[in-house]
Amino acid sequence: MHKSSTRRFARYRTEIPVIVKVLGQDGYLRIHGRCFEIAENGLGAVISSEFRAGEMVSVEFSLPEKEELQVVRAVVRHRMGFLHGFEFVGLEPRQRDVIKEYCRKLPPA
Repeated sequence: MHKSSTRRFARYRTEIPVIVKVLGQDGYLRIHGRCFEIAENGLGAVISSEFRAGEMVSVEFSLPEKEELQVVRAVVRHRMGFLHGFEFVGLEPRQRDVIKEYCRKLPPA
């Protein structure tokens, strides 16, 4: 069965560590995870905690061959168990360019 895609941006396979930060009752929680795909507007990751769809978080990651840490706000768009889809919110132009450049080097997901 073929599912038609309505995605605005192509997804690309990758494997990079991520940290998801969320405000909890006792301050910010840092949850480590693994990004398995990325796009210009978001990423998919396996996270050891379950976030609700619609929840706002901060996602931190470094891209290979880049020194700067990317810290972006994101909204959880979907979750299936520990698999999460995050959509970036309010990317700065420089961040968008860095992510777009990285995506060009990756195989499609």
